[in-house]
Amino acid sequence: MTAVNIAGWGLVGFVLAIVLRVVVERGSFLPAGSERLAPPAVLEVSTGVLFSALAWRLGAEPALFAYSWLAAAGVQLAAIDWKTRILPTKLIWPTGILLASLFGLAAVLDHDAYPLIRSVAGMFALLIFYGALYFLRPGGLGGGDLRLSCLLGFALGWVSWTVILTGTLLGWLSAAIALLVLRAVRGSEASRDSPLGPFLVIGGLAAVLLSSTN
Repeated sequence: MTAVNIAGWGLVGFVLAIVLRVVVERGSFLPAGSERLAPPAVLEVSTGVLFSALAWRLGAEPALFAYSWLAAAGVQLAAIDWKTRILPTKLIWPTGILLASLFGLAAVLDHDAYPLIRSVAGMFALLIFYGALYFLRPGGLGGGDLRLSCLLGFALGWVSWTVILTGTLLGWLSAAIALLVLRAVRGSEASRDSPLGPFLVIGGLAAVLLSSTN
């Protein structure tokens, strides 16, 4: 893709983030009394940068639309979780349905069903992994984290099993680093102030951007 196309796709992400912010903040996705998710332009610029980075990394591939949607929805989910410590199911499910539709369309356009099969397998693999953590360590993970892991497993599985592993490790590593920083600043109570969702999103998107997809 040319620089103009990459910048243009970033602008698409910026505009989409504006729309999503309005939907989230004016809809019933946030607890009553919650203020705006983030200062003006933070979510929009973040989404625009991710759109441009994905366009540069993936090029004009059908999967670009799916990963761009993952980035747009992921930024919103991360902001909601950071602000409220909640990953709303009513946002995760539509995100997953649209994500599956876009990857399904990519499989049709590429005339290759194997990545889609691997995506489904990746979703179940992370569901089993996070499900075990959810039941073996009550309180360590929330139901939203479990559902988010399914989205990420599905998306990362499109590329490879290595990307699933890398995205998972990067998510937990970034969460551990953030927790250490918060504990240094706020003390032992910091673990209550560090939701996992934003870091799972960061790890997943970072793995896609670092992967060899071409």
